[in-house]
Amino acid sequence: MKNGKKLLLLLLILAVLVGATAIAGAIGKNAADQEDETRTVFSLDPENVTNLGWDYSEKVSFTAGEDGWVCDQDAAFPVDETYLDKMLETLTDVESTKTIENPENLDQYGLEIPVCVITVADGQSHTLSIGLETAVGGQRYFSNGDGNVYLVDSDIIESFQYGLYDVLKHQTLPQVTQLTGLTVKLPDGGYEITREEGRGLAYSDDYVWFMDGKALDNDLTQTLLDMVTNLNLSECVDYNASDLSQYGLDAPAVTVTVLDGGKAAYTLEISASEDGECYVRLSDSKMIYRRDAALSDTLRYTTYADLQPDDVILMDWDTVRSVAVTVDGKESVLTRTTEEKTDDEGTVTEETVWKLDGQDVAFASVLDSLSDMTSSGYATGIAPEGEPEITFRIFRDRESFSEVTLCFYAYNSTSCLVTLDGVSTVTVNRETAAELVSSVEKLLK
Repeated sequence: MKNGKKLLLLLLILAVLVGATAIAGAIGKNAADQEDETRTVFSLDPENVTNLGWDYSEKVSFTAGEDGWVCDQDAAFPVDETYLDKMLETLTDVESTKTIENPENLDQYGLEIPVCVITVADGQSHTLSIGLETAVGGQRYFSNGDGNVYLVDSDIIESFQYGLYDVLKHQTLPQVTQLTGLTVKLPDGGYEITREEGRGLAYSDDYVWFMDGKALDNDLTQTLLDMVTNLNLSECVDYNASDLSQYGLDAPAVTVTVLDGGKAAYTLEISASEDGECYVRLSDSKMIYRRDAALSDTLRYTTYADLQPDDVILMDWDTVRSVAVTVDGKESVLTRTTEEKTDDEGTVTEETVWKLDGQDVAFASVLDSLSDMTSSGYATGIAPEGEPEITFRIFRDRESFSEVTLCFYAYNSTSCLVTLDGVSTVTVNRETAAELVSSVEKLLK
């Protein structure tokens, strides 16, 4: 009886030992299935790669040719090789921090239907899969085809988050070193803007841009020029267009040529605007780009009135030798001279002095008020009525525009009309004009 009890006890002890051994084995197996060790799980030499493809938003692939990468889907596709170089750089050495050996369920790692599949040929064919991102740790599940799942840096996906058009090599506008203007051709006419410096086309040398011989506002004109010369060609909708009529470019609404040193640098063809956008291409190119409708509309509908100066007068008073001012029908002539002045310390300087009938007058303040005066609106096409409230005839020592006449006319209850050499230009606030007349009257008494 005692022997039987001893035997039973020994059997129980043996069962416990066997169970413990089994549990320890299972734990050891799980630990082996998930190894924590940093190691390279894929590598390549970019120089040996003959084909590279990926399927992220769409499936694309490229073959290395003598002159660079060629798209397998369309040999005419212009590829930006910097994207492919970055991809190969990413695959040069892929390191893993954890290995999950022979997982039974790939779906939980996002590898049953991968986020991205990469194919590489470098003498051998490789298929790499990128799965889900881990909840913590900033890693992604990765497969190199050996049956295991690896945890790699999540940044690996960033090099492959592209479709075909994302890796397209966009055109760039030719560099312009000396912008001298642009010509705009429209179906029913057009216009030309040219840079004309030092040619005496305007009374002020500060005006450098002209349309049909008439001075333009520098800032407004520069904004228009920048719209064309800084055009960003980045949204390509067709890299090999065969039917221009699809984009309204078989008969462009606008054809604009940029001038560099007086010669054509490049020409853009632009469609009419529709639904807030337009299409544009470099002349003779098959690449079509989508741009905001403002590009087409601005070039099509701009007139001189949109770009004309809003200055009351933009005069370099140092070029003026005298000014004849007429108020209430009486003309007074003020002359400009330069005199040497000596201060208390004996320093001699030259100062500009305005004289009326041989007496010094503070006329410079009047000229400053003219220069600082702001317009309240344009007056193109408005004819003055009656006699001017005040007239300035400005005489200068220069061949062109040696005499410039500035007049202020009563216009309505709030504004006065300004004319320059007989041409209506802008309106000014009536109170501002009245203050000008009053200050001149006090000066001339």
